[in-house]
Amino acid sequence: MSAVAQFVDSELKPNPWTVSNSPELAKIKVSNQEILKIFSQPVVNHMQGMCRFENGFEQLLPLFRGLILLGKPNSLSLIYDFDHAQVFFTFSKTEEKAVVHFFNQIIELLKREVKFKEILSKVIENNRRFQAEQSLLQSALHGVAWD
Repeated sequence: MSAVAQFVDSELKPNPWTVSNSPELAKIKVSNQEILKIFSQPVVNHMQGMCRFENGFEQLLPLFRGLILLGKPNSLSLIYDFDHAQVFFTFSKTEEKAVVHFFNQIIELLKREVKFKEILSKVIENNRRFQAEQSLLQSALHGVAWD
């Protein structure tokens, strides 16, 4: 059976993995942008698959790796391909529940990071606009002859 993430676009709902009989591709989205695709399939008593970060989200791979290193299930084995922003994984079917839960936590943290960066980008842009407006206002005030 294949463990595949089936994610809801809503940021408020959890991101459960489900099990299916055929290899599938799961697409993880934040604000209608795909950030990650996960493919998995059964092989004897193991699951194998890959995660690939989409264009523009490759910079999440080091964070993904760091989060994984904080404490992964024992049977989860990963190979990182930083050149192609992808990760290959295998794990024992006996630890499927723990691995699925672990991946859900990691993916939720990645989604929060993307959302945070979106908000931070807007705050920075608004700050730049404010600074530009303040600069124009100061220039206008200094150009006025005061009595």
